[in-house]
Amino acid sequence: MTKYYSPIHLSIALFLGILCTLVNAQDQKKPEGTLPPIENLTLETKDGVLLSAKYFPGTKGKDAAPIIMLHSMINTASTGATYYKLAGDIQKFMGHAVIIPDLRGHGKSTKRRNPRDPNSNITIDPDKFTKVQFAAVGADIEACKKFLMEKNNKGELNIEKLCVIGSDVSAIVALNWAVYDWSQPGNVLIKNGQDVKALILLTPVASYKGFTAQQALNHVVIQRTLSIMILAGKIDTKYYSGSKRIYNQLARFHPEKFEDEKDKLENQTLFEYGLNTKTQGSGMLLVSNLKPNPRDLIAGFIRYRLEKQEGYIWKNRSITAE
Repeated sequence: MTKYYSPIHLSIALFLGILCTLVNAQDQKKPEGTLPPIENLTLETKDGVLLSAKYFPGTKGKDAAPIIMLHSMINTASTGATYYKLAGDIQKFMGHAVIIPDLRGHGKSTKRRNPRDPNSNITIDPDKFTKVQFAAVGADIEACKKFLMEKNNKGELNIEKLCVIGSDVSAIVALNWAVYDWSQPGNVLIKNGQDVKALILLTPVASYKGFTAQQALNHVVIQRTLSIMILAGKIDTKYYSGSKRIYNQLARFHPEKFEDEKDKLENQTLFEYGLNTKTQGSGMLLVSNLKPNPRDLIAGFIRYRLEKQEGYIWKNRSITAE
């Protein structure tokens, strides 16, 4: 497995190789019983976008980690469908909950309420997106989180273990939104944010059409607080080098050196992995026989950076909770 790595990342290669072996060994047995059915949702964002989404309910109750998966946005024909296999596996073998929206302007999420006439809708054209429209996609994540919060308060998942997966431009959205989530004010009784604990970035780009992640990358939450994993296809050097630059920008804040392999599995918080393919973003999940398998890497990251973290304790976050 280490043959896919340059020598400078040999220790990370060894770590992830062990991680994948452990994950595969633990997940071979299929769960018994019937899985809860996938739910087709229509969520309305705070700016009136009618967001189509699929929800894969978890099976572990208050121990289920919620995962929001954001598809590619460079290709305007992209939808959340690239994640369905991954989401199904996470639900089936790990018991966690997954929500996959078609981001505004994509798939079935093409309508927004007309602010001048609430009885009519405006069609969203992703080809005309500027940095302002890309930034507004953060409201799509917020709508998904609101839905997940309702599930949390019913004891169906633990919002304190929230993970967001972003692909190319939606990785910028994920980074910026994570900073927003950690900046939300609260009080002694009600906690409004600081729920996202992990980001998985598939071929992240630092900027696109003036929309940038630079401010987020300079924020302490991204630099030091969250667990982050970056995957990119290394054969396309243009995109891979861009993803590596983001990793290198963060790596200086993660001088993690663990002699013991068990310590690495439990404590390492920043990972970068170059896959042997030209395919990028969420499309890497659809590449046949890709080794190491990105789905295995993602599952392992979720297990060790969310599932096994004892400090993320479930709480009822409803206003009426005692």
